[in-house]
Amino acid sequence: MQDDHRATIRLFFALWPDDDLRAALLGARAGMAGEHARIIHPNDLHLTLVFVGDVGPERLECIESAGDDVALGCFELALRRAESWPRQRLLVAVPDAAPPPLCELVSQLQQNLLACGIEPEPRRFRPHVTLARRAARAAQQPLTFDWSVRRFVLARSALGGGGGGGYQLLRTWPLEGW
Repeated sequence: MQDDHRATIRLFFALWPDDDLRAALLGARAGMAGEHARIIHPNDLHLTLVFVGDVGPERLECIESAGDDVALGCFELALRRAESWPRQRLLVAVPDAAPPPLCELVSQLQQNLLACGIEPEPRRFRPHVTLARRAARAAQQPLTFDWSVRRFVLARSALGGGGGGGYQLLRTWPLEGW
């Protein structure tokens, strides 16, 4: 009998920072997370748009088509502060507010995934980039990072893999105008 759990893949749509933004985020978190924090691998920094979850590989084509059907132009995302989320013990970089195109991207992906039988998460979308887990409570710090969002990705959780991080980028979609 086959173990169905091993046959699944854990997927999510996300924004992935370019090298310059990644370096800036890494610099911002220095000294903020605390000595016992679990620092997020530099290659794993991202902003989750829609968590798909564990699915059978046979559903991958449908999930990819959800990305194919997005119609949205490039936009700017301003990350304006690093803050602690004590309940989750996270250190995160966040915008002051989610820009409408970011919310539209999330909405389109959620709507498109309905055809694959994937319902939206009931939790409210809180855009953030996790910098560290098990982080000590830190004072809020201002940030001035302007993210030119030109693409989004479908990623697979590959935790336990090699030293390059815990996620594998499966596919990238450019936004219109890029």
